[in-house]
Amino acid sequence: MQIRIQFRVFHFPVKLTAKTNGSFFPSDCDTHYVNIFDGPYSARTDPALQTLCGQPKTDELVYFSTGPSMVLEFITGSLTPPYDYIGFQGTVLFGNLPPDRNTIGSKVDKSFCDWIFYSNSTPSAIFGTPMDWYPKNLLCTYRFIPASHFERVLITLTSYSLESDRCSTFLELHELGELGKGGKLIKKICGPITKYVSSDPKSLEEYSSAPGRTLLLTFNSKEGNQILGKTSEWISGRFQFRNDRIMGTKVLNTVCDVSYEDDEGLEPRAGALTVRAGDNDGEPFWHSSSATVECLYNFSSRKNRSISVTINHGILVKPGEESRYWQCKTECDKSGCRCLLGTKKKQFVALNEIFHISIFNLAGIELSCLCGDLTDLLPVSVLSSGGVLVRYNKLGLPSDDSNVQGFTASYKFRDRFYDCAQTTRSQAQGILYVALKRNLSSSEYVHVQCDWTIEVSSEKFLSIDVRLLDALSKVAANKSASGSSCSAKNTVKLFTSPSQRAKDKGIEMCQSNMVTVNTHKLSIRLTATGRQLKHRILWRETDPKASVTSLCNTLGCRLDWPMLVCIAVPVLWSSLHGFNY
Repeated sequence: MQIRIQFRVFHFPVKLTAKTNGSFFPSDCDTHYVNIFDGPYSARTDPALQTLCGQPKTDELVYFSTGPSMVLEFITGSLTPPYDYIGFQGTVLFGNLPPDRNTIGSKVDKSFCDWIFYSNSTPSAIFGTPMDWYPKNLLCTYRFIPASHFERVLITLTSYSLESDRCSTFLELHELGELGKGGKLIKKICGPITKYVSSDPKSLEEYSSAPGRTLLLTFNSKEGNQILGKTSEWISGRFQFRNDRIMGTKVLNTVCDVSYEDDEGLEPRAGALTVRAGDNDGEPFWHSSSATVECLYNFSSRKNRSISVTINHGILVKPGEESRYWQCKTECDKSGCRCLLGTKKKQFVALNEIFHISIFNLAGIELSCLCGDLTDLLPVSVLSSGGVLVRYNKLGLPSDDSNVQGFTASYKFRDRFYDCAQTTRSQAQGILYVALKRNLSSSEYVHVQCDWTIEVSSEKFLSIDVRLLDALSKVAANKSASGSSCSAKNTVKLFTSPSQRAKDKGIEMCQSNMVTVNTHKLSIRLTATGRQLKHRILWRETDPKASVTSLCNTLGCRLDWPMLVCIAVPVLWSSLHGFNY
């Protein structure tokens, strides 16, 4: 039960008192006034909800109780001329409490719309202003208080209406400081403006506090809502407390993107995630859409650290359709897994039209792709230094199918699992290789990148023998045989200047090959992905006067600059030119 009082007439004596500047102001509130108390008769010992006197504007005299009781106290003194006042007149309406959407949380005692939400009691819920009548000049506050230093609150404003112009009605979000004091303004939204609920991901409007900080949202309504059954100004939203150490950091204004950071001093950093087609990380409305959604999970490790991501379980097709799901299948070899679309004769769909999981390094090089029936393939792990990006492509599905497709994964940040050995060399000859620091299982693929600089006598050239002994995949081999570009995840690049290295533009080699470069200083970048990296890069200084003439082996190298001579002779070349193993 709630009580609504509206004064139609309020006409009390007005005694004018002179100000120091010669003007006058009413000063009769000590003799003729009305006190309004929110609560039973005993509530008169509390401060009054409002004290009225004089001759105020009646269109603003609307008051509400927060419960089933309200007290009006009328005080009058001696009559003063002129005798033209007539007292007050009003209407009283009894009704049910307005349906409040803040169903979970703690409402501030004797407040109309002040709420406090604690993460340990309300990890997520909806919130909003009352959906029925409420007074003018209303101030609603919502405090979201995390329980630990690793928690932050994520606020999504789904809809709001602010009618008053010149910012007399507005929303404000503040991040409070230590112990709820001080802080900073995150966002202020001024009227007139209206936003409605939408399933378009571009309409997402999200805000977040820093970990461990309280977020305060205030709703200031000048107009209020005076008509029963019609809400002119409102705010509606939802919130979620997130522990960054466990759940990752939600990327604001995205449907489901999350980032995981390798925080220094917080060891060990490991965890798991479960992703379902109908679970959009706080965006439950999205599963009804028929559009495709890409969820990006970004794992970023610190310098000299690495990240391991394992896809443990995955359902990318509906149960019962595994044997006849021919649109896409996964094939894995020694360099990783890839998605094969359709049949050998025809491709029926594009990859973005089906459920699949792609794993990239942070430079955008695809390391593995999973689709179709994964029953006999999982688990699959990818280890990489720098970071890994997992992209989950999911389709909008009817509600009865929305929780079928999905996957579970685990991750762990750790020390770097390989060593590039000595990165600067000045000897006349030598061998470059990658040294793995631990044994790998048959389901693990490693992705490495090593940079070396070799400098020999200024009167010499460099002869380079590249041996990619275990990383070249079938796809890379087919591409190279057809004369197209190398596989980006298994390649060797030679740079003769710092600018070439900065732009990643150099002589690219993706098969075992031998070249002589007319420079005495060379940078070499090895990018490799596979189960066992038995790569070898041999170098030797060469007399430029020596006669070396041959055609370039186009199967294994691509010339971006006329700076080398390529030898099309296989492994025997090394012994002919004096390499010692």
